[in-house]
Amino acid sequence: MTKFHVGKPAPSEDLVDREDEVKYLVSKMRSTSINYNIATIGHRRIGKTSILLKVKTILSKNKRFVVVYFDVKKNIGDPKIFLNKLEKEIFDSYADKLGALEKITVKAGKLSSVVTKITSAITSMKIKSIGSDIRSDGTITPKIEFGDKVADYSTFFLSVFQTPTAFAKHSNLKFVVILDEFQEFEELNRYPGLKNIFSLFRSIIQERGKNVSFIISGSRVHMLESILGSGESPLFVHFERQVISEMNEINSIKLFNKYLKARKLGENDNIAKTAYQLVGGQPFYLMAIAEGWNKGEKVAETLNRLLTDPLGTLRLYTEYVLSEDLKIATGGPILKTILSALSDSDNGHSFSELAKKTGIPMNIISRYIPSLLTADLITQAGGAIKIRDKIILEYLRLQT
Repeated sequence: MTKFHVGKPAPSEDLVDREDEVKYLVSKMRSTSINYNIATIGHRRIGKTSILLKVKTILSKNKRFVVVYFDVKKNIGDPKIFLNKLEKEIFDSYADKLGALEKITVKAGKLSSVVTKITSAITSMKIKSIGSDIRSDGTITPKIEFGDKVADYSTFFLSVFQTPTAFAKHSNLKFVVILDEFQEFEELNRYPGLKNIFSLFRSIIQERGKNVSFIISGSRVHMLESILGSGESPLFVHFERQVISEMNEINSIKLFNKYLKARKLGENDNIAKTAYQLVGGQPFYLMAIAEGWNKGEKVAETLNRLLTDPLGTLRLYTEYVLSEDLKIATGGPILKTILSALSDSDNGHSFSELAKKTGIPMNIISRYIPSLLTADLITQAGGAIKIRDKIILEYLRLQT
């Protein structure tokens, strides 16, 4: 029986309506004529990580590929800890592949050939400050020689990203490095030597060799578009973009019914269709409603309950999103005032209408709109400013 976990990436076998996105990435990575780098972009909980993990599963079955998946946001922090975690993921992925190819268990102690290949690759490329240790249980771990005091982390940053190139060149394997929530690299720019973090990453892209490709992903759409699409950005034109959108109605109904069946409630196209009409084809919202819906209850009632109950799934999620997004938006309480004013309309308001509703002069409001756009909380088109996300809109409407 399918076992769903609301809020977690869908297992490969349960992925719905993402065949085209998966095929696109797999075909690009398998290309022998062009060494692609892809940026997979989409808003929170739209299914990006599920797609990336499915791609990893498919490519990893091919003996030619080593796939490294790394969540930047979950591991961000002090550069020493961050780089050690990333290097370990690279080492582990490579060691597992070598073990599979040589039909040995990497943790079984029969590691001489694997250790030799790892050590030889690092030595041959003359990668600075990177070594390896073998623990008593037989596992191989990277060793980054930071020293007592680091005045410049750039060398270590570059060395870690040179490791896949060294391994690929030495073994003739293709490395695919997946960096989820890539925009969080910006958090490292306050450390010595990492101020121009994306310029450093450009040099990695340019010197990665013919057998290393990067897939980067992120849910800060506006920020990623700026990082990749601005002519002034170091990464301009270095990535081909793939936009992940909401599911269509047919597949939204399919996903909803799949969840109802898992709950042994049977399929119900009418309920599923109503849920789609209320929240669109956003997988997380559909699954939350399918999890919360009870027979005899209207879908609108379920949605209202999930948004108003102190422990409601969608209320907790929305409050978390608003907290996280407003954290990166500068403006304080006035931002919430603007959002509350926008929540009374599905079609949004003009600057003049917002000024009238909030009592804040237009020239003041205009200063805060860019910050809300950067945080992906609003959209602006044709002079109308509106809240981007249907659930956040409904939550704010209920609060107001």
